Amino acid sequence: MSAADNDIDYDVFLTLSEDDMKEVGIMSFGARRRLSMVIKAANGAATKGYSQHDSSCSDDASITSDLDQPGSSSCQTSPRTTTRMAPSPHTVPSLPMKDNMPLPSKEHFYNNGSGFLEYKLKNSRMSLPQDKKKRKRRSRQELEVAAKSAKTVVAEDEEEPITPGDQEKVDWMRYSPPTGDNQKKHRDLFIDTFSFRRKIINGSPTITDVLCQFPRLQDMPELINLEFQLLYPDQCDNFISRWGRMKEQIILAGEGNASVLVQIQKFQPDDNRDLCALTALAFALHKSVVQVRGTSTSSSRENSLLFLVQSIPEGTDVEAAAKAKKPVYQQPFLLALGPARRPVQYFAVLDKVAVPCGTSLITAIDRLFKCHFVFNVHYSPALLHFWHFIAAFIYEVLDPHTVKPIIRSFASSVRAVEL
Repeated sequence: MSAADNDIDYDVFLTLSEDDMKEVGIMSFGARRRLSMVIKAANGAATKGYSQHDSSCSDDASITSDLDQPGSSSCQTSPRTTTRMAPSPHTVPSLPMKDNMPLPSKEHFYNNGSGFLEYKLKNSRMSLPQDKKKRKRRSRQELEVAAKSAKTVVAEDEEEPITPGDQEKVDWMRYSPPTGDNQKKHRDLFIDTFSFRRKIINGSPTITDVLCQFPRLQDMPELINLEFQLLYPDQCDNFISRWGRMKEQIILAGEGNASVLVQIQKFQPDDNRDLCALTALAFALHKSVVQVRGTSTSSSRENSLLFLVQSIPEGTDVEAAAKAKKPVYQQPFLLALGPARRPVQYFAVLDKVAVPCGTSLITAIDRLFKCHFVFNVHYSPALLHFWHFIAAFIYEVLDPHTVKPIIRSFASSVRAVEL
């Protein structure tokens, strides 16, 4: 708490008592006593000067040199700014200053950041325990979030202005089924309304609300890829193009971890290598304790995989399964239809809506990752390190220096693997 925070100017300063000084954080008895002496001396000098001035209203040079200005009365009751800024012979000698210290004016009492009172307040705050301080140092993560938020605001300000016809285009896409004849028009209008759609989605609606207003994202799921491409044109295809080589590196790097090795050995040579690599990555970057709505909960490696993909038997009603999901699964995840090691089809569960993701696990993971950006939703806390690895070192949409050391360390191990 500083003098500026309490609106303490020179006039207020002259009225401070020692109890007031305690309230603003001056705990040192000596400092309070010295300031009381300064205040008393300044008030006495001001009273003496004003009583002489009021009684005579004379043109004495000692008064008119300070108070009289062109166009003003010679009997003013309050000193001008120029007077307050002038050196005071009554207050300056009473302060604990060095002999060679400049004496600018009485303003040094409360000058923000460098005044004597500010200096004493700063020392008082520094002596307080960390939990007693009102201004707490923000963590690195909080500073990074603030910086990203500032960049987002700048980016939004630079977006193209919304035209009156955007809502008409959105309404047409909403009420026109995507048939073979008009699918191209749907894609063209989808591109045209990109800025309009991002304004709405960045307002943090639910995924269900977004799908209600833009239903083509559900029945034309390729538009999810198109939306991500409009957001990140140079990184859209990085996962598909790089995963083929990286999956083997991840498996070999994961074998150095005993828990990961045990899980890898459960896969047969003819099993899905993509699923094996994703499992190894999730196990290697497992986060045992996660924060959910301010509460710390433990999560096992096996349970964390359920936040990525869940299997249901063939013939199951996918829409019913999506609606019956447990409340703990708030973020998007995959629903695999068929045997756990060899599913026949994948769906992304967004809120309680199932969106087709094809028959390939890699295509499904690619679309699932992009859903986080398209619908502006957070990663699952249990898979936070998993997704940060993919975002920073495969898609390259996240600065690698901002991720946790455990993620950077595993990425170095993966790059060191020679095939």
